[in-house]
Amino acid sequence: MANLAKLQEEMEGYCGLGMYDEALRILNSIRTKGQEEITLSFLRTRILRAAGRYAEMRKSAERLKDRCPNEPEAWVSLADAMRQSGAIQQGRVVLQEAEKKFPQNPHIKFQLGCYHCVLQELEKARTYVQAAIALDRTWADAAQSDEDLAPLRKK
Repeated sequence: MANLAKLQEEMEGYCGLGMYDEALRILNSIRTKGQEEITLSFLRTRILRAAGRYAEMRKSAERLKDRCPNEPEAWVSLADAMRQSGAIQQGRVVLQEAEKKFPQNPHIKFQLGCYHCVLQELEKARTYVQAAIALDRTWADAAQSDEDLAPLRKK
């Protein structure tokens, strides 16, 4: 298989030009197994998100989570797909399940903070964002710029 970093760079180039179908065609033409196949599945999900093809993204993310239940980012991808397709409550439930499975994952806590903030549950949002930052200080920078968390910065 080709160098994954080079392939990812190529896919980002296609996406930057709005050539999502071409990026997906190339990905679909590559035959891999094991970890490389999983990496391509994550990449496919990201391309579908960039293309705004949320129903396809959700299907891809569901398959990814089923194949990689011990990979926290698979859960985050599925929740994001649900949110982007208008099912934010379902996405939040997926993240809550993921939090039980990965209680020390700051990305999941941060995402829960974002979902609660969008749902106007500001105290819950603040608690989750603070928990993410306590686990990993780099999330403090994200909290300062994430649009979802703007209501928290007003207080």
